[in-house]
Amino acid sequence: MKSNFKFHPLMFQASLAAGGIALMAFNYLQFAVPHGKGLINLSDISWNGLTGVQSTLYSPLVAIMLLFTITHFVLTFIFLKGLVSWVTSKKEVASFISDPYKNVGIFAIIASLSMSANVFWAPVGFFVPQISANLQDFMLPSLIFFGLLWISLLKLEFKVIKIWLSESVDISKFNFIWLLDVFAFGLVNLTGTGIAAMSGNGQIAGIAAFASLFTLSIGFFLSIVKLVYLIYLQIKKDRLPDKSILPAYFLVIPIICLYGLSFYRLASYLQSYFSIDIKGISFFIINVSYVMAIGWGIFILYLLSDYFKNHFGKSNFAPPQWGMV
Repeated sequence: MKSNFKFHPLMFQASLAAGGIALMAFNYLQFAVPHGKGLINLSDISWNGLTGVQSTLYSPLVAIMLLFTITHFVLTFIFLKGLVSWVTSKKEVASFISDPYKNVGIFAIIASLSMSANVFWAPVGFFVPQISANLQDFMLPSLIFFGLLWISLLKLEFKVIKIWLSESVDISKFNFIWLLDVFAFGLVNLTGTGIAAMSGNGQIAGIAAFASLFTLSIGFFLSIVKLVYLIYLQIKKDRLPDKSILPAYFLVIPIICLYGLSFYRLASYLQSYFSIDIKGISFFIINVSYVMAIGWGIFILYLLSDYFKNHFGKSNFAPPQWGMV
């Protein structure tokens, strides 16, 4: 029986969102539950010693983390199978990449695969103590995986930039979905700086830090240029974009957080390996990034209040809605 499954790169936003939810639950437990050095795992939670409020809070978080960790990897496997079939259709791939208004969607694949590395280190390590206890053994394979993502990201970015610059493109048609490549840069940077901050091997950490600094610089430049232009374009117009595109505004929030956290991790690397004390700067960066993210979120909720009140519950699903997750 022939499957009706039709692959599209934006499908990877589903696995990306699932991984993000699992990671959010992990991050809360990482900072809320006292534990030894390194990443928290399930055995670090003393369930008998928890208060009623703690038990009521932590139990659902652990269940959510398990559910969405499994969901992330199941969806990733399904989408990778679709990606392999899609890539074999060279004409279809070439048509997608050559379309300057759609090709940014290809970066959802790299973003999701970058999330997979972080989900493996944290939520998977939470449930499998052997991983968290032997995390250093995974640093070299993680660096190789990061290298593949890093090369793919830069290659695709240069390719789409060439298309944007060499063809007649009406840039007034771009919207906040145009930030998907910046988002992918943020997640690849998060993976690289994670290796730099966690690795006990100076060479591995140094390679990851240098490569991350390179893509962090490019991604930060792209984010400023694109965001400034998109805001200018929106102010110039006399109406908001189509309702199916409106949720893409929320993409700015994870982008700000990812870049702030990446800078913070690079600061941790410099302090660990070069004894450069920049706690004040790193503290400032991480707090400013989260304040900006919260501020943007409040502004967008106000801006799109009519959308949520009158249209969101009635509308059909659109890929930009993953941006809200």
